[in-house]
Amino acid sequence: MIFRLKNLILSACLFAAISVQAADYSGTLPVIYINTENNTPITSKEDYLQATYYLDPMGIEGVEAFGSVDSQLPLEIRGRGNWTWNGFDKKPYRLKFGTKTAILGMNKSKHFALMANADDELSGLRNAVGYELARMIGMPWTPSAKPVEVVLNGEYIGLYFLTETIRVDSDRVNIVEQLDEETDPTAITGGWLVEIDNYDTDPHVRITEGNGERIIFTYKTPEILSTAQEEYLRNQMTTIDAAIYNEDKNDNEWENYIDLDRLVRFYIVQEILDNAESFHGSCYMHRDMGDNQKWMFGPVWDFGNTFRRGSGWFIYEYPPYGQTWIAEIAKYPHFQEKVSEIWKELRAGNFDDIYTYIDNYVSAYEKAIQADDVRWPDYGSQDVTGDGTTMKNNIRERAKFLAEHWGDAGKDVEETETSYTVYFTAEGTEWENIHAYSWDYDGSVTEFLGNWPGTLMTATTTIDGKEYYTITFDPGYTANDPMIIFNDGRGGVGEHQTENLVLQNHAIYDHNGIIGTYTAIDVVNNDNKITITQRTIEATGHITLYNIQGILVAQGNNNVAAPTAGIYIVLHNGNATKVAIK
Repeated sequence: MIFRLKNLILSACLFAAISVQAADYSGTLPVIYINTENNTPITSKEDYLQATYYLDPMGIEGVEAFGSVDSQLPLEIRGRGNWTWNGFDKKPYRLKFGTKTAILGMNKSKHFALMANADDELSGLRNAVGYELARMIGMPWTPSAKPVEVVLNGEYIGLYFLTETIRVDSDRVNIVEQLDEETDPTAITGGWLVEIDNYDTDPHVRITEGNGERIIFTYKTPEILSTAQEEYLRNQMTTIDAAIYNEDKNDNEWENYIDLDRLVRFYIVQEILDNAESFHGSCYMHRDMGDNQKWMFGPVWDFGNTFRRGSGWFIYEYPPYGQTWIAEIAKYPHFQEKVSEIWKELRAGNFDDIYTYIDNYVSAYEKAIQADDVRWPDYGSQDVTGDGTTMKNNIRERAKFLAEHWGDAGKDVEETETSYTVYFTAEGTEWENIHAYSWDYDGSVTEFLGNWPGTLMTATTTIDGKEYYTITFDPGYTANDPMIIFNDGRGGVGEHQTENLVLQNHAIYDHNGIIGTYTAIDVVNNDNKITITQRTIEATGHITLYNIQGILVAQGNNNVAAPTAGIYIVLHNGNATKVAIK
């Protein structure tokens, strides 16, 4: 099977490179040493173990040491998470420092988590990028997550991200902290921090959504409810649900209960990363005290399931796990207007900074990520640069899709010296969900269009009266041996995919391979349009063709033919246009 063979080649190359290495920290990041009492293993998510710790900055400028090997500081530690605790050998942990600590430059607190990122084979970029996008779009507080290598009871256990946990606090979710078992009618209106959850084992209130699905609201603050608190929470969520499922989508009553601006910012971040598990689990809401307060979506948390299914749908379309409320809210015109407004603000502002953030992440943490991969080869990555490229291309393609629906198409991916535009016809197949999967092999595999099966092809181009699927993407460098597979987006491989095909810019493919090339550059001058099909330039009127040195090579009325592939200057109606002929 073609795709699996590629992975076997990669695995063999990586094994030869890393099998002689010991599993040890890289020394490029701070190291936190944790020792449980009597070296007791951490096996519980409920019960803390007594422990000590110290943080060695490892010479990193600006990082403060905490404790030392001879003077360790008090700590409590336990397991955390649901799927990440049960499904992976590399475990996440919850920490409680003995005193409030401003560790790694974060705000003082006792409460942090060590996030393992074992579910993120893209070098841990999913959570990091999700949190950064939330900051960029203006969410009021997003957890800080600082990379640190961890030695537990004398054993190196890999790269973790020391992360601020979501809790009511003046430096985190800044609302009144509601007391447990409160009964005062005024006091129970606020200080709520709840999670739309997908586990019914945690303390929760459950209602039935307007579409018949259950919704679980796990309450974090308060932790123990009085009867009055439980009734208030259930009544609030039932009222919101009824307002959302109003048949009149011009009646925006639900906005009396949910803050629209905050919801939209939260939602856009999920859409950029195609987080199909958002609004299903790890989806936080909070409400401050007061009858006129609204429920606020956020903070963001857990992007482990981003970019898992290929682009081409909104997160509420065909969700693999279900999506609470958002599909119904998306039917409201006022919501869509606000989405378009804030999306355009983000795109016109600092959106492209996310690509620089990814580059800096790769540069700073590459060696530590590779060391983690030696320790946990089932979860990590040696091709950190390739993972960064994959993440950037995923975001570019996703942004292009969103711009087609929300406006601001001017930010679409533009062709550059290293970009590719390709065309595909599904004629002769019964394929309906055409995906493109592309990669480069230069000692290791670099994926251009995300993980298999790649990116859904939604755009089309008409060539000689026939419609072709088309996609443009930029690897960001000159590829060494680029390849592409077109497929039907199915889980298996074989009959629903092409062979490994050479990736050629401007190539036209069918299920058997390249059937031609096409370069189309449309220039409108006084309602006149130039079209280039293979080596023929067509337009109404006289056309003069010069090579890049300015030498006349062809001229004629309505069409001319370029003698060879290359860069040319087309003079038409007094306007000069540079074109590339393949």
